[in-house]
Amino acid sequence: MKALALALVLGSTLSATSRSQEPDTSALGPRLSLEMVVARTLAYSPGVAGAQGAVRDAAALRRVTLGAYLPTVALNSSAGWTDQSLATSGVVSSTAPGSTLNAYGAGLAAAVDVFTGGRRGAQRSQAEAISQAADAGLVQQRYATMLFAKQGYYDVLRAHELVRVATEFVAQAELGLGYARDRLAAGTATRADVLLAELALSTARRQQLAARDTLSTTSAALGRLVGANGPVDADSLSTLEPAPLALSDSGVLTLAPAAAPAVVNAQALASAGAAAVRASETQYLPTISLGAGYNWSNDGRVTGALRSGWIVALTTSFPLFNGFVREASVTQAKVAAEVATATSADTKRFVRAEAQRLLGSLHVAEQDITLTRDAVRLAGEDLRVIQARYRAGIATILDVLTSQTALIQAELDLVSARFTYQVARASLEALLGRDL
Repeated sequence: MKALALALVLGSTLSATSRSQEPDTSALGPRLSLEMVVARTLAYSPGVAGAQGAVRDAAALRRVTLGAYLPTVALNSSAGWTDQSLATSGVVSSTAPGSTLNAYGAGLAAAVDVFTGGRRGAQRSQAEAISQAADAGLVQQRYATMLFAKQGYYDVLRAHELVRVATEFVAQAELGLGYARDRLAAGTATRADVLLAELALSTARRQQLAARDTLSTTSAALGRLVGANGPVDADSLSTLEPAPLALSDSGVLTLAPAAAPAVVNAQALASAGAAAVRASETQYLPTISLGAGYNWSNDGRVTGALRSGWIVALTTSFPLFNGFVREASVTQAKVAAEVATATSADTKRFVRAEAQRLLGSLHVAEQDITLTRDAVRLAGEDLRVIQARYRAGIATILDVLTSQTALIQAELDLVSARFTYQVARASLEALLGRDL
């Protein structure tokens, strides 16, 4: 009865102490759900903004390559005044002293390349490939940003779990210290038992401080991701247990090297490099242009003034030698294309290997969750038995401390396994560019 009364008193004291040691979550800022964290991170991400800008740039480049097939149109005009003598049909006339002659006019001119040796088609193919690469890059950047958002969110939840485990560690250490003092008062333990229990309590409180600092740091980092000017807390999930993937392992391994955004981006850049080579090689062919225009002038006799009438011109440009600039540009284009092709092949291999690694991590984490859950149950039962044996004078304080450490470590391992699974799943989704 005396032991039961002592346990009730210690339990009441422990509950009050635990409540007083709960962290002040109001200082962590507003609590956001996972969906809100992802949405706000996408909205404030510089990487996503840059990828969206690349898509707009690629669209503008496509318009430029389309415009190369259209004529350029220019409107020109001129106006002048002179008091110089004018010559017309060999007869020299002069303006009256102190008078000037006005000359003004306007013209419309258009020009178009009628033959470029395939340069325009190659440049258009290059622009299309660059646009595809930009689209794939945007998808890749969005999912990479979503991964960052989920990691930041899970880091805050993990920190909350670490605080919870550390608080339980403090509670167990306080309970052990109470048992040691009770046995010392009864003469069945030594002062060393109390000192070891006090050391365990000090260690537990240090771990609790470290866990709270981790929570503060991760909430501040999450606030930066979501565009807040301060820390942000994470709303807890309904469950952290593993869920089946939408694709089988073989489906993931087949999809990854074929349709992952990184692969699509690399393949498009390789196609753009090949088109750039074709465009650079057209420098060895002539360019033929057709131009036409009409000018109107009130007086074409003035030097430099426009002359009324139609103008049609067919011009050919064919540089025979330009100091090896043409050869250098072709070589540079070929080197860039070869590098892009090698990068595309390597990206496929990397994505396939990364998908295999992430699937392995996912399955290991699933099994680890099951095993660590059993470890927590067994360690908790072991601690209960050891504490009962210690109160009966059969076990030592070292047995209690060892059992407490085993329970805390098992709980930490369970927390780690659960969030390792969630991060591995998010990483696999980011690699494939789709939700699973």
